[in-house]
Amino acid sequence: MPESDKDIQCPFCSSGDVELIAPFGTAQLVRQYYCNHCKSVFEYIKWQSASHG
Repeated sequence: MPESDKDIQCPFCSSGDVELIAPFGTAQLVRQYYCNHCKSVFEYIKWQSASHG
């Protein structure tokens, strides 16, 4: 799991300027974020970073 929201990037524009808007999205394993750069809402799988390491 990422240490902070600063580790999250928007999947649409790759900006790191994102805000957590909901700790749970459509499922308990995702969080919902808002990108301040491209104004998109996206979901991030909580354990996504564990699969990259």
